[in-house]
Amino acid sequence: MNQQSIPRKSDYLLLLPALLPIVVIFVYPFLKGILLTFQENGDSGFTLNNYIRFFTEPVYYKTISRTLLLVVPAAFLELIVAFAITYFIRGKMKGKGIIAGLIIFPLTLGSLIIDMGIIAFFSPSGWFNQFMMSIGLIEEPIRIVYTYWGAFIALFILGVAFLASNFIGMMDSIDTNLEQAARSLGANEWTTFRRVFFPLIRSNVLTIFALNLIMQIGVFTSAIIVGNPASDTRTFAVVAFEEAMRNFNYGMANTVAIVMALTQLACLLIIFAIRKRGYVGSASTFK
Repeated sequence: MNQQSIPRKSDYLLLLPALLPIVVIFVYPFLKGILLTFQENGDSGFTLNNYIRFFTEPVYYKTISRTLLLVVPAAFLELIVAFAITYFIRGKMKGKGIIAGLIIFPLTLGSLIIDMGIIAFFSPSGWFNQFMMSIGLIEEPIRIVYTYWGAFIALFILGVAFLASNFIGMMDSIDTNLEQAARSLGANEWTTFRRVFFPLIRSNVLTIFALNLIMQIGVFTSAIIVGNPASDTRTFAVVAFEEAMRNFNYGMANTVAIVMALTQLACLLIIFAIRKRGYVGSASTFK
């Protein structure tokens, strides 16, 4: 081996400009946050009281089930809708760019504007309720905003946009000749999809789904603005914010954040365990 190709110890100093911001901005605050979880508010002594309180007091441990009951059903529905739409428009299709743009457009708005749109559309005086009452389907407005369903709709809109933005290019990377070959051998559309198309994209679909799921577990804005943060949408982020900004209990706030991170990790491990049971190669083929 060429002596010049072996990196010297001094060469690793070139990594410092990139590593220092990561250490200062992420690693140190993360380690500091973990340390705070083992301290009572205003006390520097080591204790497990924050974790004991979290897993014994309903106001804390119920955030796990409330977050998952909000996020997991929404994530699966987002996956089904985004997959169906992008599968339908894959390949060369007239108007594909317009359809794709409309699906992805909510990502450019952000959760706050989406929430404001939901309030305007689904509030008692909004377009949805006024239209439903005008055609006689309902006699009084349906309460959607400031409930579980308000946050659910907000998550759904952004989740479909995020998943679709990743699925469009991934599905276009599949060589259509593979499906044509399967059909020429007698396979129907469902068999072709199940045995040829889906196995090629299954790995990447699950990876993108996992990313979307763990991002939405940290939902905060929609849970407060269009949800019910006192009950049904009292998620991890809502409780952590209240502990830090209202109670100034940074130890408990960081404890909630750590439990949220562990929940995200558990979801990620489950999805990747499922992912390993099938083909885990690239979605791209022979184009």
